[in-house]
Amino acid sequence: MDRDLIIESLNDQNPWWIVGDAIKEDEKVREAFAKDRKLIYKFNEAGNHLIFGPKQVGKTTYFRLLIYDLIVNRGIDPRKIAYFSCEMLSGYTDILDVVKAIDIVSPECEYLFFDEISFVEDWQRAIKYLLDTGLLRGKSLYMTGSSSINLKKESFPGRNLTLREFLPLSFRNFAILFGSTELINILKTLSFEFVGISEMYTKAKKLIPFQDELNTLFYKFLECGGFPRAFYEYMENGKISEYTYDTYWRWIIYDIAKIGRSEKITHGTLRGVLKNYGTRFSLSSIAKETEIGSHTTVREYLEILEDLYIIRNVHSYDISRHTLIHRKMRKAYFVDPFIYHVVQRMVYGVNRADYPALVEGVVAEAVARRVGTNVGFHYGKKEIDVCFGEFGIEVKWQESVSVRDFPAVDVKNKVLLTKWGYPNIASDVLILPVSLFLAMI
Repeated sequence: MDRDLIIESLNDQNPWWIVGDAIKEDEKVREAFAKDRKLIYKFNEAGNHLIFGPKQVGKTTYFRLLIYDLIVNRGIDPRKIAYFSCEMLSGYTDILDVVKAIDIVSPECEYLFFDEISFVEDWQRAIKYLLDTGLLRGKSLYMTGSSSINLKKESFPGRNLTLREFLPLSFRNFAILFGSTELINILKTLSFEFVGISEMYTKAKKLIPFQDELNTLFYKFLECGGFPRAFYEYMENGKISEYTYDTYWRWIIYDIAKIGRSEKITHGTLRGVLKNYGTRFSLSSIAKETEIGSHTTVREYLEILEDLYIIRNVHSYDISRHTLIHRKMRKAYFVDPFIYHVVQRMVYGVNRADYPALVEGVVAEAVARRVGTNVGFHYGKKEIDVCFGEFGIEVKWQESVSVRDFPAVDVKNKVLLTKWGYPNIASDVLILPVSLFLAMI
């Protein structure tokens, strides 16, 4: 990319270099502070950070708010902060050229924010080079990306780089944003770890006074999920606009096209996921149902959709060995309820949500985020929806349950999640309402 064009773009994207408090007039900053329920971020950690998450989740706003905090609250010289959107870059050498251009126009720069770096071809080479040379000495580099494709292979071993995910709000954080002052206070002070059902029961009882409020919030979360544009529209207007549904669908198709994959096969794969939502399936069955033809193609697209933070693949879990079995049947859930509704509307032309299956997916996603990658489901003569370590979680989205609703499977910590009811331990099964469980974790 031409250096003069880079410098011109840098000047356009960093108005605070000219007017120090220009960040106050930034559209995304003004929008964030205009909300009654504000989702605000502060700069808390120097160093090099690679942050991945889906499009439209608020990563650019996150960067703008970090810059706001540095300039307005911490008094950092605006010339020491540089932001650059990488979507116009074509190759890894362009990234290096941007860093060199920043050194020319703002040599005192200490904070670099590179937005949407992951779709630049061979971006990993540029980051490795920057980390291995002295170009970042004395600087903090923050980068975002919307695709983790190749990230598993490029873990940057031995390099000073922190990797983390920036995902749609969990139900817990949704409740902290939109709950009553009393609920927010208790959630912020309630620590939780998966130790055993007795410990879970003790923590759950603290939320009993807020059960009605949590149920109400959970029903709303099932409609709007944790993407800011969607949940603000829903909570402020009572509905989500057609434009927003279309925006998120176009994001999916745009990212698929950008990596040279087929929109038609993507559409078929998503239709297969919806048809089998909440139930296990084989790759060959999806291939036959959707006329994709090859189970290897289905696997490829399921993995791509996961790398783009659209779905999460969940594999069978061996409860005796505490390991996942990748060669057997699997399940797939959308990473957020709103994406589920978006795909329903675009694939079927109407939203015909299966709420018991949707809730199961929300639980599986929440546990996977909290526990890590070794989360699956168990099936044999009986099936358990979510398994990890010595825990088994069964989701029954129905009016009432009993201990008999938990499958007769030998797992140490048995948790039965229900639609209604108060927390209690019956026999060796902990029974909890889903909303309360999700608010804890």
